[in-house]
Amino acid sequence: MSKNDTLSIQTKLAQLDELVTWFESDDFQLEQASDKLKAAKRLADEIEHDLDSVANEIQIVKQSFASESDQQ
Repeated sequence: MSKNDTLSIQTKLAQLDELVTWFESDDFQLEQASDKLKAAKRLADEIEHDLDSVANEIQIVKQSFASESDQQ
């Protein structure tokens, strides 16, 4: 995963944090809550997918290092 992907995860986390903060703020309006909740769910799903991808890449790298050390 590139540095830009990591920043993308950080950006998504910041956006999710802003949505959560909105729900806790005085600006909360019931009429907007459904759309904001859907946006928060979409962001959370994307973040989970991105983190799963990072975890998979880490496993691949770990296996690669393990294979290299076994060959030595």
